Amino acid sequence: MTTREILKQSGLTDAQIDALDAKILSGFDTVLTTAATAQTQAQKDKEAAELAQRAQQELYSGQIAPALDAWAIEKAQKDAEVAFYRTQAESAKAGGFLPKEAPGYVAPAARAEDGKFVAGGNQVPGSPAYLTAQDGIRAVSNVTWVMSEHQRLFGQPLPDDFETLMNEAVANHMPFRDYSDKKYGFSAKRTEIAAAKQKDHDDKIAKDTEARIRKEYAEAGGNNPMVRQGVTSQFDKVKAAVSAGTRKDPLTMNAEQRRAQTRQTIQQELTDNAAATVN
Repeated sequence: MTTREILKQSGLTDAQIDALDAKILSGFDTVLTTAATAQTQAQKDKEAAELAQRAQQELYSGQIAPALDAWAIEKAQKDAEVAFYRTQAESAKAGGFLPKEAPGYVAPAARAEDGKFVAGGNQVPGSPAYLTAQDGIRAVSNVTWVMSEHQRLFGQPLPDDFETLMNEAVANHMPFRDYSDKKYGFSAKRTEIAAAKQKDHDDKIAKDTEARIRKEYAEAGGNNPMVRQGVTSQFDKVKAAVSAGTRKDPLTMNAEQRRAQTRQTIQQELTDNAAATVN
């Protein structure tokens, strides 16, 4: 918002603003520029802090915690093996028995019992793992979802290719769908569409109500005797209103004044009925 727009909102006219000293306007511009810069920098700092926090959480859950668990398991296994072999050695010395294989050790098998190759069996450390069926299904589901959601909400194809979008999500340490929602504004667009639908619904109700009320009044007070409904005389009410001074005496008004009075009365009743219908 510019300095002039802010001053006009405070009640000053264009002439009053033009009459202000140039130094005052320059000072306002400086304040607005400084505030906008500070707001932009604060937003960047917030996003950088959120990214760093997600990276730390991912590092801990994806690397540090599993490494600690693996170390604890390996240490327990080694301690058990040492104790086992120590006991076996002592027993062998006492009874002449040979040491047995360490407990709990199962050699990794690259093939099943029927001789068929097992994917991932006895995998060499550091070599790439196979893509599982579940990973493949998840990837296809994500591609389909983001493409259809963008087309449905914006009526346009997805502007980025899936690989780029996936790499960006990984770099930001966010789940794929959460990152896509944030980048393209899916949630905000859904809210906008829902608000537009609600407005159309409310406008239709108001229009239908107005049409119904106007029809009722046309049938009740129109000039067509075939559809006009019979009504009780309002003379007593009119006389009481004239006596109370809240309504002019129709006998003292000319034709144009009577028509204006009738239009005003009908409009007031329309307003009252519409308010009662909404409530």
